[in-house]
Amino acid sequence: MRTLAAVFVGKSNNLTFIRLLAALAVIYGHTTAIVPGATPDWIVVTTGYAFAGGVAVDLFFLISGFLVTASILNSGVRNYVVSRVLRIYPALWVNLVLVTFVLGGIVTTLPLTEYLAEPDTWTYFKGLALTYQGGFFLPGVFTQNLNQAVNGSIWSVLIEVWLYLAVLGFYLFGLMNSRALFNTLFFVVIVAIWSDNTWLPTSLQGTTLLHVSLFFYIGSFLYLNRDSVPVSPYFLLFALFLAGITLNTDRFAFGYILLMVTFFCSVSFSKQFAWMDKWGDYSYGVYLYGWPAQQFTAWAFPHFSGAQNCVTSMVIALACGVASWHLIEKRALRLKKHFFKKNGTPAVNSELNTQGASI
Repeated sequence: MRTLAAVFVGKSNNLTFIRLLAALAVIYGHTTAIVPGATPDWIVVTTGYAFAGGVAVDLFFLISGFLVTASILNSGVRNYVVSRVLRIYPALWVNLVLVTFVLGGIVTTLPLTEYLAEPDTWTYFKGLALTYQGGFFLPGVFTQNLNQAVNGSIWSVLIEVWLYLAVLGFYLFGLMNSRALFNTLFFVVIVAIWSDNTWLPTSLQGTTLLHVSLFFYIGSFLYLNRDSVPVSPYFLLFALFLAGITLNTDRFAFGYILLMVTFFCSVSFSKQFAWMDKWGDYSYGVYLYGWPAQQFTAWAFPHFSGAQNCVTSMVIALACGVASWHLIEKRALRLKKHFFKKNGTPAVNSELNTQGASI
């Protein structure tokens, strides 16, 4: 039977396609939060546990944990840090400038000079730009909408960066050099946290943070144990069966996690949609601009139905994602070569370093 190590070879895989679909699924899943009376997505209706956007984000973190662990173990600390910074921040900064000052300046109910003088405007921008503090609201922006958050998706980018730093810490302390040590720590922490997390600081007790962190470190676990992880479509069918029989029970969470993991292992490293790599990786840009596109559409066309808002927002976000990749992200990643040449170190041209960021 094939293992995960056997299928995770070469640069041809379905990850670009899967992440683009996931980014679009986030827009679909958020429609009910933005458009009054919009029909709930079919995943939340079917499962009563997760919605389309949540499933997509879980998949993002799972993929990210796998790829960034591969990146640091194969490329070393300096290449890992440079790759992560170039992958996350340039596109994020451009997005924040456009959303905070251009879009915000257009739709705010405040006079522009007053809007720019508001401390909350700059607190929002600086906190997110430096990824040390989350933020959702800007003065007078989208106050007419059902949901007033400027970008309700951007919280996950901050968590992603914090998890990158945690992986760096684990590596520097040698926790990733020993599979046995990492596996032991992984299972001990899972048991300790999910049996009783009251010993954690209050800021870390949020179920969303723990939930996405679990998927991220499952990704790390899968990479470190890739030689021992069997891959078969029959496992995916079995996981789907378990999820089905546990639906609407308190055991469904376990079936859901198993289904996500087997889907990732079974589908991600096939090559049916590898041709999309020639176009570019638009998922990060689509994710960054998806919610603002939905909010702007709701602001500009308040009469739109949920379906109309969703389709319009997908088109806008996809256009922004294409522009972000070709004008910002791809060019930023090219700087990595110059950085290492300047420092006398050969540039590492690895797919792991361009695919490492999942959202």
